[in-house]
Amino acid sequence: MGKKSWKTREIAKAIHVNPSTVQRWIKYFNLAHKVNSNGHFEMPNETYDQLKIINAQMKQGKKLSEVCLVEEDKVGTQSKKVAMIPAIQVEKKMEELLNQLDQLERKVRNKADDVVEYQILHQRKEINELNQIITQLSTRINILEDQLVNKSTSSAALNESSGKKRRLAGIFSF
Repeated sequence: MGKKSWKTREIAKAIHVNPSTVQRWIKYFNLAHKVNSNGHFEMPNETYDQLKIINAQMKQGKKLSEVCLVEEDKVGTQSKKVAMIPAIQVEKKMEELLNQLDQLERKVRNKADDVVEYQILHQRKEINELNQIITQLSTRINILEDQLVNKSTSSAALNESSGKKRRLAGIFSF
């Protein structure tokens, strides 16, 4: 084709579809296009050819997800090109992924350590509070025991002295 760029309406007219269909296909297949200052799509010849292929396959009854942008005779060569990824790129990508995985593992470990440290500090605080309560209760029990011992010794002394008084009263009473 001799044109440098195509407008949406021109392509729609050429392949006998609605202009919105052309825009939807361009977005779905991420085809090369530009948007001019008025917001209109401008497509190169290559995009026009791809849209013709899409239209032909849609007329055959294929769904958008089943459409292949490579022509049937070029499929074999294109798929071979896609299948060949240099080993260096794969290794580089694997290294990046492993580094990211290591970083994530370190973050998870650090986060777990922080959580455990917080829990230990919280439990330590509870233990200290319980120890204070136990100390207060022990002191109070000691005070009560001392009071009980003093009370029992004074009542015993009273009982002893009252026993002597009764004997003397029994002797001198008539």
